[in-house]
Amino acid sequence: MDAAVTIEKRSTHTPGREARRHLLGISLEDYFHVGAFRDLISRSHWRRFESRLERATNETLDLLDAYDARATFFALGWVAEHLPELVRRVVERGHEVANSGFSHRGVSELDPAELRDELVRGHEAIVRATGRAPRGTRIPDWIREEHLWALDVVADLGYAYDASLRPLGSDCRSRPERRYPFDHVSGGRLVREFPVPTAKVGPLLVPIGGGNWIRQLPEQLVMRAIERWQERRDVPFSMYLQSWELDPSQPRITAASWLTSVRHYRNLERTERVLRRLLAQRPFVGYAEYMGLPALPWATPSLLITPARTMAIVRDDRAATPELVPVTVVVPCFNEAETLPYLLNTLESVGRELRHRYDLSWVFVDDGSRDGTWGVLQSLIGQRADCQLVRHAANQGIAHAILTGIGVAHDEFVCSIDADCTYDPHQLAELLPALEAGADLVTASPYHPDGHVRHVPGWRLVLSRTLSSMYSRRLHSSLHTYTSCFRAYRRSRFAGLALSNHGFLGIAEMLVRAVLGGAEVVEVPATLEVRLLGQSKLKVMRVIAGHLRLLRQLGGWRGANAMALTPVGSAPTYTPGAL
Repeated sequence: MDAAVTIEKRSTHTPGREARRHLLGISLEDYFHVGAFRDLISRSHWRRFESRLERATNETLDLLDAYDARATFFALGWVAEHLPELVRRVVERGHEVANSGFSHRGVSELDPAELRDELVRGHEAIVRATGRAPRGTRIPDWIREEHLWALDVVADLGYAYDASLRPLGSDCRSRPERRYPFDHVSGGRLVREFPVPTAKVGPLLVPIGGGNWIRQLPEQLVMRAIERWQERRDVPFSMYLQSWELDPSQPRITAASWLTSVRHYRNLERTERVLRRLLAQRPFVGYAEYMGLPALPWATPSLLITPARTMAIVRDDRAATPELVPVTVVVPCFNEAETLPYLLNTLESVGRELRHRYDLSWVFVDDGSRDGTWGVLQSLIGQRADCQLVRHAANQGIAHAILTGIGVAHDEFVCSIDADCTYDPHQLAELLPALEAGADLVTASPYHPDGHVRHVPGWRLVLSRTLSSMYSRRLHSSLHTYTSCFRAYRRSRFAGLALSNHGFLGIAEMLVRAVLGGAEVVEVPATLEVRLLGQSKLKVMRVIAGHLRLLRQLGGWRGANAMALTPVGSAPTYTPGAL
């Protein structure tokens, strides 16, 4: 145990408590790793999210110390690779680390060879992080009876135990003994399987071992089922949890379906209460300790990895190379405090990818946010020389915020991106070359024949496509998208542009004025994705009415002066943030 950690342990042992030990397995994974979000969150985007795993794990370790309990932490290799100090700390605090594969891929995605590769990669990452070889496995998303081939792979790799089988429904009807720990033999190798405990509801099996089932089913019903399991069978009770289940305040993936949201977020606050209740009643240990497996020696420190992590936006090693093209990227923000860590981690990657061709600087425009966005911006990037923070005293709308950013930019090439990353900022690499080739405005287009849309609600697609089509017909234009905020501008053509509309409607107005004013407009195919974090600011009925009004006005806007028509109301104003 880490000598720097001092925890007052509770005397909660009841008579006979030491007679039977039970098992506690905790999956060491973050909230964005889970299989329920697999269709929404690409594995390649994991590094963009704000990790809460270290905080949740430290609190869990303290909780286990308080009850003199030990556990097996089933770690993803990805976690061991990116947070090696955390995984090593688990071992230093007296707990076991086992292998949960590398990238949270379950048997529904894998064949035997691919599962073997996942486990080998996870194994190697854990050894590099902790200096100890894992002795057991847990396959993400669980396995059922028809997936017992996976145990052949586990056995062949030489593991002593596995804790992946979750009987459900009619599973184990022909082999009821598989509801309880059993030996699986393959190729002369033996692996001990510890299934998730179950209760019988009529002819069907319902898991009661922890996690989602403890949170979804009535608490007292689950506790009675657990007591019956412990009383009637001379086998350990195996409780499982995911680390994120002990973090009720985790960010919400707002794009998740209703059913997925219920599955993931419902009764998260119950998890710790039930865990404390069980830890107070029974002694819990990890799987290797329960099996009496000998402790493994530490490896030499030279085998351990401690990679450096650089947060925020990277501009390193670009020096003063004259060939670099200076570009200012404008990021309008309105009530985006929850989204900013994800955004800044994404821009870190963008900076690395483009730094050999473009000299990027950033203007963040807080458009009168009321949720702490300004404070988060100041905290995370307020001292960066390549970032300028600007604040509107009151909300002016996204188009107004973009014009403010264009106004304070010092470069001729200016881009605007969405703070919610519905357009991947990495796609700037496709927009900027068109600007270099002479375009005045380059717009990202998911409705271009080569564009794509992922997971966006159907009603929003119908609305946006219909409006864009109406603009194209009205303007006799071949453009496919008029509502995208993801664009690149030639500053000399747009600085000081006066708009009649400053919100989402102003985004379409900017493009309309450019087309009618004879600007060179280029459309680049892009991918539009659903917003993952935070809430959309779109007011649907108001936007529809505004677009219809704007379409009626187009007839009077033709001519060379379309880029400079006087707006109704005042010109854009802003308050620079000198940080």
